Amino acid sequence: MSDGNQAEHLIARVTVLADPRFLPALTDLVADIATTVGLDEDGARKLDAVLDEVFRNVVEQGYKGDAGQSLDVIVSRRAHALVVAVEDKGLPFDYRQLQAGRDSRFSAVLSAGYVDQVNFLNRGPNGNRVELIRELPAADFRDRADPAEHRATVAAAEAHPEEAIATRPMRPEEAADLARLIYRCYGYTYPGEFIYYPEKVEAKQRAGMMKSYVACNQRGELVGHLALTFPRPGARVAEAGQVVVDPRYRGHGLFQRMKRQARDEAAANQVVGIYSEAVTVHPYSQKGSLDVGAHEVGFLLGYTSGTISFRNISESERPRRQSIAFLYLKAGDHAPVTVHLPAPYRGLAQTLYEAAGIPRRVASDQDTEPAGLPPAGHLTVSLRPDHNQAILTVDALGRDTLDSVRSHLRELRLQRVDCIYADLPLLQEGAGALGAGLRKLGFFFGALIPEFGPGDVLRLQYLNNVDIVPADIHTASEAGRKLLATILDDQAAVTT
Repeated sequence: MSDGNQAEHLIARVTVLADPRFLPALTDLVADIATTVGLDEDGARKLDAVLDEVFRNVVEQGYKGDAGQSLDVIVSRRAHALVVAVEDKGLPFDYRQLQAGRDSRFSAVLSAGYVDQVNFLNRGPNGNRVELIRELPAADFRDRADPAEHRATVAAAEAHPEEAIATRPMRPEEAADLARLIYRCYGYTYPGEFIYYPEKVEAKQRAGMMKSYVACNQRGELVGHLALTFPRPGARVAEAGQVVVDPRYRGHGLFQRMKRQARDEAAANQVVGIYSEAVTVHPYSQKGSLDVGAHEVGFLLGYTSGTISFRNISESERPRRQSIAFLYLKAGDHAPVTVHLPAPYRGLAQTLYEAAGIPRRVASDQDTEPAGLPPAGHLTVSLRPDHNQAILTVDALGRDTLDSVRSHLRELRLQRVDCIYADLPLLQEGAGALGAGLRKLGFFFGALIPEFGPGDVLRLQYLNNVDIVPADIHTASEAGRKLLATILDDQAAVTT
């Protein structure tokens, strides 16, 4: 096991001198492991290309060419993915070189097909860690699906309103049945790509990273699904997602039944809340969450590409990136704590907390950097090439945090990443000052997420030349409409 993560299984850990002469042997070892666990030779070669880039960056930037230093390479299995991590105790990223355009941190890993996700973790004096995550091959259900099944399901008459439907936890071995349900409802276009791969879903279920609830009709068919996924081991919140209801059974209240069951079981397991991302091309997904007691806590503009297919909505009607509503459902008791926000968001945060029934004291400290911050903060940069997104997670504040975010922002913009998010830890004094600084860079309000990290998180968003048309965004409540209007006003305020 690695880092206390019970979903991660260690395969190899190698300590090697930071000498490029040893790099071919290292990449050969990683390639052999990659092919042993299922990657083809081309996939292993691409993974090695990125590992080569990371290794050389550590040597040249972290250790300034000192080949007498060492680094660790850790290879592990995380559900149905291979993770290759590089840890070093060298200098943190050289933000001055990034700012001057002489160092490209992300160009290699943003190459399509090379890696599925990469995380850069800057831990200050504790060193750095880079994680390269590559999904292992799996059979795609769509390759053997019958297109007529999707067309027939979408066109089918509604089921009888009194038909008996049972809801229950899903069994991992039912992953293929789930893929069939997704295909019946959405054809080839469901945005959660992994859901079409039963092996990946089953691995997440067995690793405890995903807990699903399903609805079954009298014939035993899966006609509804909702999953809870956890951002990290021991998380106090879970994400509700992959919500699908067979078109024949929409209007039967299946979403509400599955979500109530998920909420009740989550609360019994010390999970205090469930957040969800609901599409805004229509209000129905949002309404389903609101009906079980969730509240809007944000809107992320242009979050996904416009490819998802819905009944009565053609592909050509939604060519732009789509926005999502962020909702939070309280499942258990939240301890009262003090949170620190930028001055422009304090009143909004208090309104959102009160609506969700979460006890918080919003501090009224100044938007200036507090005394006593350490020189270096901790920052994690997560890249999602498939979504063309990046998330900058501030794990710990330091005097360099604003500069480091500014530098990463510059490079991500040059790499044409569409949506860039910054997650601020609201329990840390100074989060308000950091947020005020980020607003000057063009970040604006995205979402307020209780207990998302070690405490509440304020997610700010930055759009890199993304076209947003407010008429594309549909809300399901008056509170949602007002929140969306506030966010759009904030976007205009920081970009003018």
